[in-house]
Amino acid sequence: MTDKEFYFSVGLHDIPWGRLVHWYGRAIDFPACFYDLLSDDPVKQKTAIGNIAMNIEHQDGIMMATPFTLIFLFRLLAFESTNKIQILNTVLTVIKAAKFQTEYYENEVVENKITHIQELLDEKYIWPEFESEDQDEICWEEFEYGDEHYFWLKYIFDITETYSFTLTGFTEEAEMNTAGKIITVLKETYHQFK
Repeated sequence: MTDKEFYFSVGLHDIPWGRLVHWYGRAIDFPACFYDLLSDDPVKQKTAIGNIAMNIEHQDGIMMATPFTLIFLFRLLAFESTNKIQILNTVLTVIKAAKFQTEYYENEVVENKITHIQELLDEKYIWPEFESEDQDEICWEEFEYGDEHYFWLKYIFDITETYSFTLTGFTEEAEMNTAGKIITVLKETYHQFK
């Protein structure tokens, strides 16, 4: 399966959210957040996107759950009931953070040891099954990422490029402006990963 096939076909429950971490813990609550983004209740939607946004980006940093989350945020743009500007603002924040992080690799040569996004779900790159809060505290203390960080960035841009067609059909001015900013950051940075 190619990366693009994965982006369009992977199911929400195919992702081991409970073994992917964001800035504040395991992403096990993300599927519920995605469902809440389809709610008719604007408060639920705002709470859900706020929860996602603060967890997948922090002080211009991204985490292992971030690229997989983008897949579903882009898909949610296709639904009439979703708050497009909230989702677009989250995507923009993530891609700007990824661009900032990319600067760390300007003079680096990173071995191409990950050739497909699915490999980021291999045992060696994700957390163990949940045992206890105490065990998770130990995991945090021992957690260090290596070159996979570069590939989190690479796939953030690849996913955004793949779904860039979703960024051209907006009619609301705020949505069009934010989508345009996403496309600009993509054009400025994506070539570094080709």
